[in-house]
Amino acid sequence: MNQSLHIAPGQAGLDAACARHAGFLAGREGGQRLCLAGADLSGLDLRGRDLRDADLAGCTLTGARLDGADCRGARFAGAEMDGASLVAARLDRADLRGCNLAGAVLVAATARLADFRELARPGRDGTPANVRATCLDDADLSGASLVQARLGGCRAEGVRFEDADLSGARFARARLARAGFALALMHGTDLTSADLTAADLRGCGEGGADLAMTTTRDMLTGEHPDRPAPPAPAPLSARDAEARIAEHIAQVRGDGGAPVDLTGADLREAGALAGRELTALRAPGACLAGMDLTGAQLQGARLSGADLRGCRLGGADLRGADLRGAWLLHADLRQARLSPLMLGGGRQLPVMLDGAHARYSDWRGADLTGARLAGLDLAYARLAKARLNGAALNAALGTDRLLDR
Repeated sequence: MNQSLHIAPGQAGLDAACARHAGFLAGREGGQRLCLAGADLSGLDLRGRDLRDADLAGCTLTGARLDGADCRGARFAGAEMDGASLVAARLDRADLRGCNLAGAVLVAATARLADFRELARPGRDGTPANVRATCLDDADLSGASLVQARLGGCRAEGVRFEDADLSGARFARARLARAGFALALMHGTDLTSADLTAADLRGCGEGGADLAMTTTRDMLTGEHPDRPAPPAPAPLSARDAEARIAEHIAQVRGDGGAPVDLTGADLREAGALAGRELTALRAPGACLAGMDLTGAQLQGARLSGADLRGCRLGGADLRGADLRGAWLLHADLRQARLSPLMLGGGRQLPVMLDGAHARYSDWRGADLTGARLAGLDLAYARLAKARLNGAALNAALGTDRLLDR
């Protein structure tokens, strides 16, 4: 048990090897870790496979199908993956150093903390080490999550990062000429010394990125002419943001004070808000992008048009919240409560998600009973085990591209 597995290439042999790898992951007798370093797997089908911790270093995966595969912690270092399809694949903490991903499709993939840096190969007979850069030229990573991924020194000319979550990702020295970043979330993104010649950063709020010593010749910035973006928030210092949130919480607790209006405010410096008492928060158009609101009490909150991209809202109480037109791309709403808020006299205040932008969001296990979903964009969202009315879902957009149901 738990021995490395080597097989001859071919779909049937690969299927059998994946079955043994599943046994290895489950700790079953006879299970064997998938170890196919250097094998030719061109064009083979690995869709939906559990490849966690597999060793595929140096493999040829040209044109292979890995859509929906769970590759967390897998080793691909030096692999040829040009033209491969990895739609909605899970690549968190995967080793992708020195891989050739030219023209690969990673739409809606997750690659948090993944390593796309250069791969150093020891030289022979005392010769200098050979360094191979990861290639993402013309790859499509639209809507991908690369939170805190390491992409230093990679070559990614013409790559597409539209709608991607690049929070905390490190692109130092990366070659990103002609890259498309439209509406990407770039809070804390490191682009130092990168080449952004003719790159398109319109609508992505690049103000949160580090552009020191970056080549910006012909780079496009500002509003995108064809795609709406969250409104620019009114800046607040950390001190002011924390004070105003504290004032609101005091008002909720009945400790005095007038209701606080946070319309259009930038609250990202307000500190930890997980589990806080934010009932009836009045913050339409405010920016809370990337914040941790896990378990927060947001009953009846007024968040229409708010920027909640990349927010962690798992288990939050959002009953009766107004989220019309809110930006929820990449938001984590697992187990969140989005059912109606019961008022006096038997009245109900439903959650309003009309026209909200929720591509690539996660609603697994959430309670959406009675929520208004007209015009809610759910393309590439996850809804497994969510409670909701099927008729209401029919009014949403992008449901033909849900990642699960």
